[in-house]
Amino acid sequence: MNARNFRRHNFRRRGGRPQGERTVLPIPTSDCPLCSKPMREPLSALTHKASGLPAHFDCVLKELRESNELLPQEKICYLGGGSFGVLQFKNPNQGSGKFTVNKKIQYEPKDLSQDWKKAYIVRG
Repeated sequence: MNARNFRRHNFRRRGGRPQGERTVLPIPTSDCPLCSKPMREPLSALTHKASGLPAHFDCVLKELRESNELLPQEKICYLGGGSFGVLQFKNPNQGSGKFTVNKKIQYEPKDLSQDWKKAYIVRG
């Protein structure tokens, strides 16, 4: 038995499916509550604060820019974990380099149950 057959044999023996077979689940579709366009990349979406539905990342970012007055040297940046930060850059012309976080905006609550994301997870 060569190495290729050995791996395939062990994979099947453990109860897994042979490679090449995948479970195809129907992908639920919904519209963004901010722009009303369909969600094409739902795993990059955030949960909209008001409706609890998935919203485009860019739409949430636009909403935050409109609701927070920014100085010319400030930008809004995603920090992770559903939070954004208002960053102030030392040199506003470069747009990169040293910065400080002036304000942290927790957009998605940390204890939020995101059941809508579970529908998009492919179980292999």
